[in-house]
Amino acid sequence: MDPRFSAQDVLRCDLCEASVPSMYCDICHIKLCIPCVGVHLSDRSKEHKVLPFEERGSTTKCPKHTNKICELHCERCNIPICTLCVSSMEHKSHRVVDILKSVTDKREIIKKDLQELEKDIFPYYQTAVSNISGQKADARKNSQRLKTFLKKQGEALHKEIDAVIQKMKSEIEDMEAHHLAAINKQEDAINNTIAEIEQTMQDLGKLLITSDVCLVFKYKSRSKEFRRLPTQFRVTLPTFTPQKISKDQIYQQLGVLSKLIITKEEHCAKSKLER
Repeated sequence: MDPRFSAQDVLRCDLCEASVPSMYCDICHIKLCIPCVGVHLSDRSKEHKVLPFEERGSTTKCPKHTNKICELHCERCNIPICTLCVSSMEHKSHRVVDILKSVTDKREIIKKDLQELEKDIFPYYQTAVSNISGQKADARKNSQRLKTFLKKQGEALHKEIDAVIQKMKSEIEDMEAHHLAAINKQEDAINNTIAEIEQTMQDLGKLLITSDVCLVFKYKSRSKEFRRLPTQFRVTLPTFTPQKISKDQIYQQLGVLSKLIITKEEHCAKSKLER
C-alpha cells in the first residue's frame, strides 16, 4: 500500500500540508487542496492532470507513445490506450471506452467483492471453523460411550471373550481415528480457505486505493470460488447393541457395532446482494 494513502495517517496537501486534500495530480502524483491547484498548474515545465481525489489513478502514460496520456480503455485487450493507439488501427473494431468510466466500473466490482467477502463468505467460514471443536468432542464422547458399553459386556464374559473385546475396541478406535481424520481434513481445508480470503481482502483493499491502474485491470474476482463453501459431514455415529450372552456364540452375542458413516453435504453462501 502506498504510505501516502495509509489509513493510519491523515491525508494532507503535499504543498501546504492542509488536511483532507480534495484534488490530486494524476501525473505528478501529488495531493492538492483547492487553493494549491493553481499554484501547481502554474509550473508549466511539465504536464499536469488534476482530478477529484477519489478519481485518482485513472491517468497513465501510454507505453507505446510516451508523450501521450492514456484516456481510453480497450475492453478486448484490457489495457489503457491513447488516441494515437486508436488511430494506428491496432485496436480496430475493438470496443473502446473512457478510461475513467472503466476504472470506476472495475473498482465498483472490487468493492462489491470485498463487501461480499467481509459480510457473507468470511463470517460463514469463521462459524464453520468454530464448530469443529464441538464435532471432535462429540466424536470422542460417542467413542467413549461405546467403549463403556463394550467393557460392561466384557466384564460379564470374563477371560473367555477378552480377544473378542480387544478386536471390537480396535474397530471403534479405528472408526474414531477415521472420523477425527475426516474432521481434521475439513478443518485444514477451512483454515486454508480462511487464510486465502484474508489475503484476498488485504489485496482488494490495496487495489481500491492504488494509483496503478494496470494492477486494477489485472484483477480477477475469486468470489465465485469462495462461494463454494466447505463440505459438511452428515455423520451416522456407530452404536453398540448388547445381546444376551452365549458362550457358544461369544462374538455374535457380545453386540453389534455399526459402522461409522460419513457423508458430505455441499453448501454455497448466498450474498446479500443475491437475496
